[in-house]
Amino acid sequence: MRTRYVAPVISLLLCFMAAGCKVTTEDIDYWMGTQKGPGKIVAVLLADKYEDDLRVYAGLALVRMEPRPPSTGSDPIDGVTELQAAVRRLPEDTRHRLVDMMAPELIRMMRGEDTPQASETEGIPPLQIRAKDAAFLVLPYAGEEAGNQLRDEIVDWFAHDFNGRNLAGNFSAEQVVRQLGAPAASRLVNAMNAQLPVQALVKVAELISTLGSTQTKEAAATRLVEIEREMESEEYTNDLMERLRTQLRATRGQDAEINEDQVRAAAVLNRENFITLGALPAMKHLNDQRVIQDRLLEMAQRTEVEGLAAPKIEDRRVKALQAMEGGVRRDQVDALLDLALNDASPVAVKDYAFDRVADSRSTAAITRLWPVFRDTEDWRIRWRVGTLILTLGGNDVVQEFFNNLSDPGFAREELHGYGERLASMRPPPTEFVLGQLTSQDWQDRCVALYFLERRAEQADIARITALEGDAAETHGEHWEEQTTVGRVAAAVAGAVRERLGQGSQDGDEGSSGEGE
Repeated sequence: MRTRYVAPVISLLLCFMAAGCKVTTEDIDYWMGTQKGPGKIVAVLLADKYEDDLRVYAGLALVRMEPRPPSTGSDPIDGVTELQAAVRRLPEDTRHRLVDMMAPELIRMMRGEDTPQASETEGIPPLQIRAKDAAFLVLPYAGEEAGNQLRDEIVDWFAHDFNGRNLAGNFSAEQVVRQLGAPAASRLVNAMNAQLPVQALVKVAELISTLGSTQTKEAAATRLVEIEREMESEEYTNDLMERLRTQLRATRGQDAEINEDQVRAAAVLNRENFITLGALPAMKHLNDQRVIQDRLLEMAQRTEVEGLAAPKIEDRRVKALQAMEGGVRRDQVDALLDLALNDASPVAVKDYAFDRVADSRSTAAITRLWPVFRDTEDWRIRWRVGTLILTLGGNDVVQEFFNNLSDPGFAREELHGYGERLASMRPPPTEFVLGQLTSQDWQDRCVALYFLERRAEQADIARITALEGDAAETHGEHWEEQTTVGRVAAAVAGAVRERLGQGSQDGDEGSSGEGE
């Protein structure tokens, strides 16, 4: 706590009490511009011999007073900080009473009433910022009614222009909302609109998702869907086009010729950025809300958007699927599988649709996956589906998985991926997988070896090296020098020794890793 005025304040209090010094609001106004004035103003606020109205006037004068930089023989002076320090020194009953009386005027200051309004280029009037900071600092000392009013007005002050005011003053919107909690978060719904810059929209959604009540989250989710739909509207695109025309005229002159096709293309690009970089990441923060979940799936399924090229449509679909992470309902799994298994779906859409099915942990999806795993001719799809089956089914599907692992040829990274997936199960199916080391099928033995690459202990190395003489050929893509199961075993043995800190030995085939 700052103590610069302690001695002067005591002297002034003694003067006021002993000499009956008469102080008026005019004196306080005058002191705001003098070197020793702040100390005198604080003394009036602290002296209980004065009427409450005068003491409140003194407290508000500290807010109105412009901050002073340090000068010769004096420290910097910040009236808002001095107000907080003085209020803390008041007796509790007095403190609540005076802060409650200050609240209406602090609210007027925050709103900018009775003060000249700055233009957009001039920024926020400093008095409004100081009043916001002061209201935040004295709010803990207010009574319930005044405290609620101050809290709502502070958050509404940010919501009025979240992007412009988010970082204004000594306390950012995030600091304020995190300290004030759920009631403050509920007011932030009013800050959400389609004109917010993308970072601001995402930040508001994040704060609401972290701090908001159930009702607030529902309201924010509904509002976000409305905002995203508004962004897709022709009116929104036309508004962006008009802004671009205004910018072009400002830089090229009012009579400059404007290419409307280029303007529209630029507006559509901006619109997509607002959707994919703003609305969709914001929706991810609230993807536990049904209205968001439904809208994200709808956007992921949409294959045509008027005026939008295929790559941009794909980007929007991918971003929608990314935003669904951790928020998939089980009744959405079939629709996601339709996307993942549709030959017409772009590769990225398939991948993220598979990811979202995995998020769901729905074993009901496995029934649709087995036929694809058995019958597909695309090893990448088989790998993706097989890994998903193991993820969803766990130990319960391991035996059936190996039963369906027939030999059409396998890429090395596919079998390596199965081994890693099995090794990551909790508990791992160690006994069953070790049994595959003696399987008649070369691919089963390779999967078991890759399982041991992650799980083997010292005693297991002998199991691995026992297969180094296995001459069965590997079939498929990317096996390179590991053309036999024996060479795979040698590579795995080297990787295990390296993991156990023993280093590789002569004869090891090097890394067995995926994609080598």
